Amino acid sequence: MITPIIMESDLEIVKTKILQLKSSGEKKVHVDIGDGLFSDLLSISPADLQELDLTNLSMDLHLLVDDPTEYIEECVALSPTRLISQIERMGSQVRYLEAVREYGTETLGGLALKIETPVEAIEPEALELASAIILLEIPPGTSGSQFDMRVLPKIKELRKIYRGQIIVDGGINPETYKLVMGAGADEAGANSSYWKGDFKNG
Repeated sequence: MITPIIMESDLEIVKTKILQLKSSGEKKVHVDIGDGLFSDLLSISPADLQELDLTNLSMDLHLLVDDPTEYIEECVALSPTRLISQIERMGSQVRYLEAVREYGTETLGGLALKIETPVEAIEPEALELASAIILLEIPPGTSGSQFDMRVLPKIKELRKIYRGQIIVDGGINPETYKLVMGAGADEAGANSSYWKGDFKNG
Protein backbone atom coordinates (compact mmCIF):
# COMPACT_ATOMS: atom_id res chain seq x y z
CA MET A 1 0.00 0.00 0.00
CA ILE A 2 1.26 3.47 -0.96
CA THR A 3 0.30 6.37 1.29
CA PRO A 4 0.86 9.96 0.14
CA ILE A 5 2.91 12.09 2.54
CA ILE A 6 2.30 15.77 3.17
CA MET A 7 5.30 17.59 4.64
CA GLU A 8 4.71 21.31 4.28
CA SER A 9 5.06 24.59 6.17
CA ASP A 10 2.49 26.44 4.04
CA LEU A 11 -1.10 25.71 5.03
CA GLU A 12 -2.46 26.76 1.64
CA ILE A 13 -0.28 24.15 -0.08
CA VAL A 14 -1.58 21.55 2.37
CA LYS A 15 -5.18 22.53 1.58
CA THR A 16 -4.49 22.19 -2.13
CA LYS A 17 -2.93 18.75 -1.67
CA ILE A 18 -5.85 17.55 0.46
CA LEU A 19 -8.25 18.62 -2.31
CA GLN A 20 -6.10 16.74 -4.84
CA LEU A 21 -6.23 13.59 -2.74
CA LYS A 22 -10.00 13.77 -2.38
CA SER A 23 -10.58 14.41 -6.08
CA SER A 24 -8.36 11.44 -6.99
CA GLY A 25 -10.22 9.11 -4.64
CA GLU A 26 -7.43 8.59 -2.10
CA LYS A 27 -8.63 7.34 1.27
CA LYS A 28 -5.57 7.98 3.41
CA VAL A 29 -2.88 10.58 4.03
CA HIS A 30 0.27 10.73 6.15
CA VAL A 31 1.04 14.20 7.56
CA ASP A 32 4.42 15.10 9.03
CA ILE A 33 4.49 17.54 11.95
CA GLY A 34 7.92 19.06 12.66
CA ASP A 35 8.97 21.61 15.27
CA GLY A 36 12.35 22.48 13.75
CA LEU A 37 14.13 21.02 16.79
CA PHE A 38 14.16 17.26 16.19
CA SER A 39 14.97 17.88 12.53
CA ASP A 40 15.15 20.87 10.20
CA LEU A 41 11.47 20.42 9.35
CA LEU A 42 9.32 23.27 10.65
CA SER A 43 5.89 22.35 9.34
CA ILE A 44 2.29 23.28 9.82
CA SER A 45 1.07 22.72 13.37
CA PRO A 46 -1.71 20.52 14.73
CA ALA A 47 -3.74 23.72 15.19
CA ASP A 48 -3.41 24.43 11.45
CA LEU A 49 -4.88 21.02 10.67
CA GLN A 50 -8.12 22.01 12.37
CA GLU A 51 -8.82 24.20 9.35
CA LEU A 52 -8.81 21.26 6.96
CA ASP A 53 -11.80 19.26 5.76
CA LEU A 54 -10.61 15.68 6.15
CA THR A 55 -14.02 14.07 5.61
CA ASN A 56 -13.65 10.58 4.09
CA LEU A 57 -9.87 10.76 4.44
CA SER A 58 -8.13 8.87 7.23
CA MET A 59 -4.98 10.49 8.54
CA ASP A 60 -1.79 9.30 10.17
CA LEU A 61 0.15 11.98 12.02
CA HIS A 62 3.92 11.53 12.26
CA LEU A 63 5.53 13.69 14.94
CA LEU A 64 9.09 14.80 14.18
CA VAL A 65 9.34 16.85 17.34
CA ASP A 66 11.59 17.28 20.35
CA ASP A 67 9.00 16.11 22.91
CA PRO A 68 6.13 14.10 21.41
CA THR A 69 4.28 13.80 24.72
CA GLU A 70 3.59 17.54 24.63
CA TYR A 71 1.66 17.10 21.38
CA ILE A 72 -0.53 14.12 22.27
CA GLU A 73 -3.63 15.94 23.52
CA GLU A 74 -3.72 18.45 20.65
CA CYS A 75 -3.12 15.77 18.03
CA VAL A 76 -5.60 13.22 19.39
CA ALA A 77 -8.27 15.97 19.24
CA LEU A 78 -7.89 15.84 15.44
CA SER A 79 -8.97 12.16 15.45
CA PRO A 80 -6.11 10.77 13.39
CA THR A 81 -6.12 7.04 12.72
CA ARG A 82 -2.62 6.78 14.17
CA LEU A 83 -0.31 9.11 16.07
CA ILE A 84 3.25 7.98 15.43
CA SER A 85 6.34 9.50 17.06
CA GLN A 86 10.11 9.10 16.98
CA ILE A 87 11.49 6.91 19.75
CA GLU A 88 14.69 8.96 19.83
CA ARG A 89 12.84 11.69 21.73
CA MET A 90 10.83 9.51 24.11
CA GLY A 91 11.62 8.86 27.72
CA SER A 92 9.46 5.72 27.79
CA GLN A 93 7.96 4.27 24.63
CA VAL A 94 5.41 2.30 26.63
CA ARG A 95 4.33 5.39 28.54
CA TYR A 96 3.90 7.32 25.29
CA LEU A 97 1.73 4.58 23.75
CA GLU A 98 -0.32 4.28 26.92
CA ALA A 99 -0.79 8.06 27.02
CA VAL A 100 -2.24 8.05 23.50
CA ARG A 101 -4.62 5.27 24.47
CA GLU A 102 -5.65 6.99 27.72
CA TYR A 103 -7.46 9.74 25.86
CA GLY A 104 -10.20 7.20 25.15
CA THR A 105 -10.42 7.89 21.43
CA GLU A 106 -9.99 5.52 18.51
CA THR A 107 -6.55 6.96 17.73
CA LEU A 108 -3.81 4.34 17.90
CA GLY A 109 -0.24 5.00 18.96
CA GLY A 110 2.79 4.07 16.91
CA LEU A 111 6.57 4.41 16.92
CA ALA A 112 9.15 5.55 14.39
CA LEU A 113 12.88 4.90 14.06
CA LYS A 114 15.60 6.75 12.18
CA ILE A 115 17.72 4.63 9.85
CA GLU A 116 20.59 4.71 12.38
CA THR A 117 18.39 3.57 15.28
CA PRO A 118 18.56 -0.22 15.72
CA VAL A 119 15.47 -2.38 16.05
CA GLU A 120 16.81 -3.45 19.46
CA ALA A 121 16.10 0.08 20.72
CA ILE A 122 12.36 -0.70 20.75
CA GLU A 123 11.17 -1.65 24.23
CA PRO A 124 9.83 -5.25 24.23
CA GLU A 125 6.50 -4.23 25.77
CA ALA A 126 6.17 -1.44 23.22
CA LEU A 127 6.23 -4.03 20.45
CA GLU A 128 2.96 -5.37 21.86
CA LEU A 129 1.34 -1.95 22.21
CA ALA A 130 2.38 -0.17 18.99
CA SER A 131 -0.18 -0.29 16.20
CA ALA A 132 2.48 0.56 13.62
CA ILE A 133 6.21 1.15 13.38
CA ILE A 134 7.70 3.51 10.82
CA LEU A 135 11.21 2.82 9.57
CA LEU A 136 12.70 6.02 8.20
CA GLU A 137 15.33 5.44 5.60
CA ILE A 138 16.25 9.02 4.82
CA PRO A 139 17.14 11.86 7.25
CA PRO A 140 14.05 12.99 9.19
CA GLY A 141 12.19 15.92 7.68
CA THR A 142 13.75 15.60 4.22
CA SER A 143 12.35 14.54 0.87
CA GLY A 144 13.75 13.29 -2.41
CA SER A 145 16.84 11.69 -0.86
CA GLN A 146 18.44 8.54 -2.22
CA PHE A 147 17.03 5.24 -1.03
CA ASP A 148 19.11 3.65 1.76
CA MET A 149 19.40 -0.10 1.24
CA ARG A 150 20.09 -0.62 4.97
CA VAL A 151 16.34 -0.46 5.55
CA LEU A 152 15.72 -3.81 3.81
CA PRO A 153 17.43 -6.10 6.38
CA LYS A 154 15.96 -3.87 9.08
CA ILE A 155 12.43 -4.61 7.82
CA LYS A 156 13.17 -8.34 7.91
CA GLU A 157 14.61 -8.11 11.41
CA LEU A 158 11.60 -6.21 12.71
CA ARG A 159 9.13 -8.57 11.03
CA LYS A 160 10.55 -11.49 13.02
CA ILE A 161 9.55 -9.91 16.34
CA TYR A 162 6.65 -7.61 15.47
CA ARG A 163 3.13 -8.49 14.29
CA GLY A 164 1.82 -4.97 13.63
CA GLN A 165 2.03 -2.71 10.61
CA ILE A 166 5.52 -1.94 9.29
CA ILE A 167 5.69 1.29 7.31
CA VAL A 168 8.71 2.51 5.35
CA ASP A 169 9.03 6.26 4.99
CA GLY A 170 11.35 8.04 2.55
CA GLY A 171 13.08 7.39 -0.75
CA ILE A 172 10.04 5.56 -2.12
CA ASN A 173 9.41 5.34 -5.85
CA PRO A 174 7.82 2.51 -7.87
CA GLU A 175 11.07 0.53 -7.88
CA THR A 176 11.99 0.91 -4.21
CA TYR A 177 8.36 0.30 -3.27
CA LYS A 178 8.69 -3.23 -4.66
CA LEU A 179 11.88 -3.75 -2.64
CA VAL A 180 10.39 -2.74 0.71
CA MET A 181 7.19 -4.70 0.19
CA GLY A 182 9.22 -7.73 -0.82
CA ALA A 183 11.23 -7.41 2.40
CA GLY A 184 8.06 -7.58 4.50
CA ALA A 185 6.71 -4.03 4.84
CA ASP A 186 2.95 -3.51 4.87
CA GLU A 187 2.91 0.09 3.70
CA ALA A 188 5.18 2.75 2.26
CA GLY A 189 4.88 6.50 2.45
CA ALA A 190 5.80 8.51 -0.63
CA ASN A 191 6.25 12.25 -0.80
CA SER A 192 8.07 13.72 -3.81
CA SER A 193 7.50 10.71 -6.07
CA TYR A 194 3.78 10.62 -5.25
CA TRP A 195 3.22 14.30 -5.97
CA LYS A 196 5.21 14.04 -9.21
CA GLY A 197 2.71 11.40 -10.33
CA ASP A 198 5.07 8.41 -10.34
CA PHE A 199 2.38 6.13 -8.87
CA LYS A 200 -0.57 7.17 -11.03
CA ASN A 201 -0.30 4.09 -13.20
CA GLY A 202 0.96 1.77 -10.48
